[in-house]
Amino acid sequence: MDRPLESRLDSWPAHIALAVATGLVTTHVPVQRWSRPARWALHGGLGALGAGAVAIGISQLDAPDAPAARETGPVRPGTATTVALAVGFGALVAGISRGGQAVDAWAERSLATRGVRRPRLWMGVVAAGASLAMSASDRRRAEQQAQPTPGRRHLDGSAPVG
Repeated sequence: MDRPLESRLDSWPAHIALAVATGLVTTHVPVQRWSRPARWALHGGLGALGAGAVAIGISQLDAPDAPAARETGPVRPGTATTVALAVGFGALVAGISRGGQAVDAWAERSLATRGVRRPRLWMGVVAAGASLAMSASDRRRAEQQAQPTPGRRHLDGSAPVG
């Protein structure tokens, strides 16, 4: 396997594996049945990971090989701005995680109320299908953007090069 990691991750076997994993996790991990401290640890942990990723990303803005640093010099905001952005993004991620848990619980209750047997299994099948559909859509969009279209113009009115 001499292919770069990026091309191996963008292969159909990788997309199918991700879809299967998504379906299995959706089927077998009903977070709303966890204890309250475990649920909040999950949401808080995801928020902390998101905040850390933003803080690290901002700290890399003035790296010598960053595109913005090459064009205009160092552009990293101050510490207070970095902390505010990281905390805000972390809170957003935690909120989205909690909202996703609520939607999951609502979907399971709705399916059970309608008499659907094994609602989590069906939710897993739908989640796997959605994951695979998004992968196919992303690949198609990337292929379309890679092929220049005659007459196509950039937003600034210039014609694409190539």
